[in-house]
Amino acid sequence: MIQLKNVSVTYQALHETLTILQDITLTVASGEWLSIVGPSGSGKTTLLKLIAGALQPVSGTVTINERSITDLAHTDRQAFIRTQVASVYQQFRLLPQFNVLENVMLPLVPYESRKTIRPRATELIDQVGLSHRMTHYPHQLSGGEQQRVSFARALLTEPAILLCDEPTGNLDQANRDNILDLLSQLHAQGQTIVLATHDDVVARRGDRTISIDNGTIHKGELGHASL
Repeated sequence: MIQLKNVSVTYQALHETLTILQDITLTVASGEWLSIVGPSGSGKTTLLKLIAGALQPVSGTVTINERSITDLAHTDRQAFIRTQVASVYQQFRLLPQFNVLENVMLPLVPYESRKTIRPRATELIDQVGLSHRMTHYPHQLSGGEQQRVSFARALLTEPAILLCDEPTGNLDQANRDNILDLLSQLHAQGQTIVLATHDDVVARRGDRTISIDNGTIHKGELGHASL
């Protein structure tokens, strides 16, 4: 479960303080798919960064699975988040010098032996339909294939929460639909998903959609969780 209570984020510009998120309160239930829509600059990515522990609010609390990450020291917060949350981005963020298998294994390489990681990574690559691309490099893959690799990489740590920031933004319709099918499959298996998008087709696949504009939530279609 994700809980944000009275969360605000500000940014100090040259001569003024800009409010990015203002007094946000939000709950996402375990196993829910929450879609977040809104114009560029509305605060969608900032909200994801808060959940990912990459950003601290100036006020309010962020709680992940009953543990407040707002109160944790930076190293403790990162260690906790690593076991709970993974992210997928619009830009695939694959390392060009590594092949598909190596890219998928990367999140656990500092913590476990490659021999231990390899079977799980191989299984995930097969799950996203790329077992035939195991030894290929990012430049040899289509955009849709690269995004599927990034999903496999994110799932390697078996995160409780999967954050997706415009995951179909760089894809054509066919590849977008493939990614949506993958997300639906993960969701059916109980994966909690928080997804930011400009695409109404993508947003509608979720259990609930909220809209953010000017740093505040303006509407929410309630599903399994509550605003």
